[in-house]
Amino acid sequence: MAKLNILQWLYKHSPVNFYSITDNGETIIKSINNTFAGYKYAAIFSDEKLNALRKVIKNFKRFSTISVLLSYFILVYGFVFPHYELFKYNYAKAIIIIFAVLLPFIISGLVSLLFEYYLKKKFGNFERAHFPTSTVIETQSYREFKFEILKIFLLLIAIGGIYLWIGSPYETTLNLINKGKYSDAVKMTTIWSKILPVDAQWYSLRGYAKFYDGDYKGAIADYDKAYQLKDNEYKCMSFDNKIYIKYILNDYESAIDDFDREIKKTKDEGERNSLLWDKAQFLYNIDEYKNALKIYNDLIEKSVEDRIYLVENRLYYERAQVYKSLGLNKEADADEQKAQELDLDIEYQTSIPEPTLILEEM
Repeated sequence: MAKLNILQWLYKHSPVNFYSITDNGETIIKSINNTFAGYKYAAIFSDEKLNALRKVIKNFKRFSTISVLLSYFILVYGFVFPHYELFKYNYAKAIIIIFAVLLPFIISGLVSLLFEYYLKKKFGNFERAHFPTSTVIETQSYREFKFEILKIFLLLIAIGGIYLWIGSPYETTLNLINKGKYSDAVKMTTIWSKILPVDAQWYSLRGYAKFYDGDYKGAIADYDKAYQLKDNEYKCMSFDNKIYIKYILNDYESAIDDFDREIKKTKDEGERNSLLWDKAQFLYNIDEYKNALKIYNDLIEKSVEDRIYLVENRLYYERAQVYKSLGLNKEADADEQKAQELDLDIEYQTSIPEPTLILEEM
């Protein structure tokens, strides 16, 4: 059974292994993108000419690699991220995958045409041929190649060490926030929100940093962006934080509009009940007791069926606080009694929570 030698495979595709001398006194230059194809010249190239050619080939390969990376960068940031919602359709996924697979072949083909043009202009016409191996050349070049690989390996170790020393960008940002360096945290999260524009955590962290940096409008915009991104763990936290900022700014009408819009938009009954409960607590905190009471009445009725999002005993205890604020002490006592009958734990016997700013999702 043949074993795959990774170094040998890499060597065959590297700029080090780029020429071969035949017994007939011919020089064959290897194709840029085809391991087995070459360009034959009826003469032995001098060492000076080969060294110059090797530098050119290295630049061609480097240009090809950078072009592929840039093309993927443009593809991702110029099309995929700005139109990521299109990818809920299978045909869009198929098209982008096919294009992504073909892209390096297209670029490599174009670079090969440029290389052939260079060879003809510099050394004259060539004859296409199979690229043969040369034991003598490979023994010398392979040793040099392994040394180049060693340098790359050491560089990667150094980069890894720097990463471990500095820490992950997320942890670094949290440290900046915990140290009160909010402007620096905004800069860090801005960079990463550009690199990963569909990752909600960077908008959420930036919103937190902007808030404490005094940019309330910017913080609201970031939390709204984080919330709008689908399927992320920061969704509920981002919405609650946006509501908190509007709460301390006394922008109650806008906050209520946010609640109503999201309640109307959601298709899941459980999520709708959760949002309604949050809205009821918000209304209580802005002294809209009658409107809060209407929602609590509705939620208590629903709590018999919804045991996941609605906690019946806690709802009775919170409605009791609303009744007390309305001066309806008899109804408040009845609700507190009902909460006790439902085995209300001591941990639930707290005031209706005020909106608060959360840094990390619990």
